[in-house]
Amino acid sequence: MFHEFIATGFYVGRLPAPGTLGTLWGVPLVYLVSFNPWTTLTATAFIFLVGLITSNEVIKMTGDSDPEEVVIDEVAGYVACFLFVEPSLKTYLLAFLLFRIIDIYKPFPVNLFEKIPGAWGVMLDDVVAGVITSFILLLLLK
Repeated sequence: MFHEFIATGFYVGRLPAPGTLGTLWGVPLVYLVSFNPWTTLTATAFIFLVGLITSNEVIKMTGDSDPEEVVIDEVAGYVACFLFVEPSLKTYLLAFLLFRIIDIYKPFPVNLFEKIPGAWGVMLDDVVAGVITSFILLLLLK
């Protein structure tokens, strides 16, 4: 029950548009942890590890290899969007839009990570999408 609570973003993942709502959970976290690249990296790694554990439990519970209600992957991915850029209103909005587009369409190489079985695939494709988003933002905002 606790794992499900965390993996679903306090049950936000059970609402319509769970990926978008899960990404929104990342916004206040970025605000809290993005003092510098190291705190952002540490937060991303911590959320990733918690996501591996909790999403694995939900996968076992549901029997679904990538349960839609798991949104901790979107949270980790959105935080990763700020590895190379500083948060500002502009980057919050651009990161949100770019990350959602990349997360939904899963272009190469994101699609490769999605194919990894279990919790690793659930978590890695979104974190990779976040890193790619961060890199794109870095290039766009230079």
